Amino acid sequence: MLPRTSLLTVLVYSLNFTACSSSAPQEEEDAGAQLPGGPVFEDPGGPDFGEGSEDPGAEGRGCVGQTAGTEAVPAVLQLVVDTSGSMDDDAPGTRDTKWQVTRDALLGAIEQMPGSTALGVVFYPDVPISASSCFDRQADVEIAPLAGQSSPQRRAIQGAFAAQNPDGGTPTHDAYRYAYGELTKSTAVGNRFAVLITDGTPTFSEGCVGTGRVSDPVDPSPLVAEAERARQRGVGTFVIGSPGSEGARESLSRMAEAGGTARPGCSHSGPDYCHFDMTQSRDFARDLERALGTISGLALSCAYDIPEPPSGLELDPERVNVLFTPSGGSAELITRSNAGACSEGWRYSDDGAAVLLCSATCDRVRSSTGTLSLQFGCATEVH
Repeated sequence: MLPRTSLLTVLVYSLNFTACSSSAPQEEEDAGAQLPGGPVFEDPGGPDFGEGSEDPGAEGRGCVGQTAGTEAVPAVLQLVVDTSGSMDDDAPGTRDTKWQVTRDALLGAIEQMPGSTALGVVFYPDVPISASSCFDRQADVEIAPLAGQSSPQRRAIQGAFAAQNPDGGTPTHDAYRYAYGELTKSTAVGNRFAVLITDGTPTFSEGCVGTGRVSDPVDPSPLVAEAERARQRGVGTFVIGSPGSEGARESLSRMAEAGGTARPGCSHSGPDYCHFDMTQSRDFARDLERALGTISGLALSCAYDIPEPPSGLELDPERVNVLFTPSGGSAELITRSNAGACSEGWRYSDDGAAVLLCSATCDRVRSSTGTLSLQFGCATEVH
């Protein structure tokens, strides 16, 4: 396993854009938006660029031309952290409680996040089991950019974690709904994700219906529809099921799928669930650190903006290819995946405004030094 600092370091690569040469006559090529290397975007009334038969990864053939840079898309994250009484139980593989392991892993992950990341924290229930309401409906830390290592936002997060102690029931539905609602209202710029961490089946339904007792759980399945509604409002959802969530594994798996973060090749019946399932973990601290490393990579460093075309021109999404060039190496074609959740390759974001690297490809790119480039004009290579 890579050390935490390697797993969670977010590398920002320059993203270069390369125009594909065309077999069309020069006077026809002039219909496109011209840069020194040739047209990048397509005039909807003019010719296309390339016949789609070129090999985008071959040097000296097909796609060559002008480049323009951009940066990785920032992220807006809302942590939704279960601090119910059961989080005070021992964590597998350590002498610490589940809460201590969760706290330390999250603070370690946040420490490695870039200042451009906006992050907020909602602990739930944040009230004792004897309280009149099952959840306080307040953000423990409002969403704001993390900024520098000694920034007020980072200090507020550290203080909130230090002051938190496990107590109360598990009103996951009310807490999650409140948390993603705050995400949709945030003015921070970036892709929005809720990160839900829970160690058990909910003990309260929506509206604080239930006893709150672990021995009297409620149906967790409504969370699946709630995650779908969140996604329709532009919020993806990562789900981590800590030890103790055995009874909710199927619903948590379906929730991750509805939230757009299902793991490649997963099954709602196990053993490889679509969420990050920690119920069989022998070392919760290690496995949680790994899961947060994966989530950090997917949310923070593997989404790249596609530039807006010049006025009056259009970008053909079926004529875009992605290359990765390792430092000192040759360009490698990364093929597009048609799967909603993928391991290898890349796909478009739901709104088509960004290129998202799939999980294994993301990990490989992040662990290397090099540049990504987009090629415009040649038929997209799909696997």
